[in-house]
Amino acid sequence: MPSEHVFTVGEINRSARDLLETHFGELWIKGEISELKRAPSGHLYFTLKDETGELSAVRFRSRSALFDDRSVEAGTLVLAFGRLTIYEPRGRYQFIASLIHPVSAGGLRVAFEQLKEKLQAEGLFSPDHKQPIPRFPRKIGVITSPTGAALRDIASVLERRWPLSDLLLFPSSVQGAAAPASLLAALDRAVRFSQDVNPIDLLLIGRGGGSAEDLAAFNDEALARAVFDCPIPIISAVGHEIDFSIVDFVADRRAPTPSAAAELAVPNRTELLTQLADRSSRMVRGIEATLRSRRQSLQSQLRGYLFGVPKRLLDTLGQQLDLHLASLLRGTATVWSARRRAAQHAVELLRLSDPNLPLRRGYSLTLVASSSQPVRDASELSVGDEIETRLDSGRLLSRVEEVNPE
Repeated sequence: MPSEHVFTVGEINRSARDLLETHFGELWIKGEISELKRAPSGHLYFTLKDETGELSAVRFRSRSALFDDRSVEAGTLVLAFGRLTIYEPRGRYQFIASLIHPVSAGGLRVAFEQLKEKLQAEGLFSPDHKQPIPRFPRKIGVITSPTGAALRDIASVLERRWPLSDLLLFPSSVQGAAAPASLLAALDRAVRFSQDVNPIDLLLIGRGGGSAEDLAAFNDEALARAVFDCPIPIISAVGHEIDFSIVDFVADRRAPTPSAAAELAVPNRTELLTQLADRSSRMVRGIEATLRSRRQSLQSQLRGYLFGVPKRLLDTLGQQLDLHLASLLRGTATVWSARRRAAQHAVELLRLSDPNLPLRRGYSLTLVASSSQPVRDASELSVGDEIETRLDSGRLLSRVEEVNPE
């Protein structure tokens, strides 16, 4: 039996690349841009798709120095010129584009612009309808995926800036065909919770970045109208800074990222304490300056009457003045002493509210890995659950092997 040649993986990939490039050569392909990524090197990685399939593609920066890639965005229908090849190290079939010519906006982009124009004409984007964001919210609701990075980012920022706020999660799907209905249901649950159980001061709605298809759920008309009608102020945080959704235009405030939404939602306690101390000092200095000025004025007036008033009467008036000034100073000192104690008490409350204070004393904080709520009772856990233990320095990820509720 004659021996048969055994190919290596590299030989197969090389042969397949040669066959593909030789058979097709350079060609034009028409498709819609999706999953567009701009690498720091200047290369563009994207997918060309139509109703029947998808094709991975790349345009290297050096291919055309005159090409302006700012005209290329997700959802744009383009004509791309280049060649088909196989990336040998990974055996990946792809299209290398040397020229990309936009034909028209893709389906998602057209639908986005049409809905944007419609809702804008109806007044849903009007600044007159925007509700003010409360400065010190006590209850903050978050509508997002319970497993996404957005929730972790928001919880981390709130814990650092203003731990006095309570975070309430209304979980929802944020991607896919079922996401718009899921977001609507979560928003409805948040409103009913605020009305029937405990008032919510502020809502955050959003997710992390993604392609145009990933963010499409936040361009739903029914969701936009529900956000517009929501009685609770809403901050939207959909995608990255360059991403815009219909919900961004309808919400009371738009944040470029989920972390930025958390920063807009609450004040910075460190800055607030500094401002409080500065204003207290300036008020005390102002009152002391006013008292000195009035004392000097009164003494000047008394010297003017020195030769027209009998000495005994002058002494009596001087004693009365001293008594009035002493009383005034005591009263002022008492008021500001009380205010100073109140300010110091507020400072101490804020210091004691620091969630990291027990950690610095040697204690630890245990949370379910997918939640920001601390574990207070062993019965809340089950065998196999992943838990996160936070220490003063670092954190530990563990899995529950045994649960003893007693």
